Amino acid sequence: MKRTLFAAAGLGLVGALVALPAVSDAPKPPPAEPVYVARKPVCEDMKLSIYFPAYETMLSSYSVRALNAATDSLDGCAVTDIDVAVVSEEAHTDSEMAQLSEARAAAVLQALSDRGIYAPRIETNFSQVNASAASAEVPAEPMARRVDINLDVKPLYGL
Repeated sequence: MKRTLFAAAGLGLVGALVALPAVSDAPKPPPAEPVYVARKPVCEDMKLSIYFPAYETMLSSYSVRALNAATDSLDGCAVTDIDVAVVSEEAHTDSEMAQLSEARAAAVLQALSDRGIYAPRIETNFSQVNASAASAEVPAEPMARRVDINLDVKPLYGL
């Protein structure tokens, strides 16, 4: 009688072990082929400031990294307008200093163009800031050797 009970208990235990994997919460195996999930681009207007050392027109490595990050985030978007504002502490009455501001704007626009950022409308404004102003009428502005960029962006439709 004991043998029968042990045999019945053993069969019940084996049956439970066989049925256990079907009832468990084991995860399914991963798919054999990779799954492609389309990324919807987030197209928001962007403002960016590029700073320059005194009397230089070359982009620094930090500026290049900022432009790379900005253009990477514009993937799948169309740029409709580019507004460039050159803020300079150097006086614009001198022709060499005016050319310096123009060269800074050209360097930034060329860097955007090299990264595939184009727009049907590009507007450039030059503003002079007197960094050594002592009067209250003209406030001193630190880092007044920069190019401020405003990119108007919309989603890119089509192929």
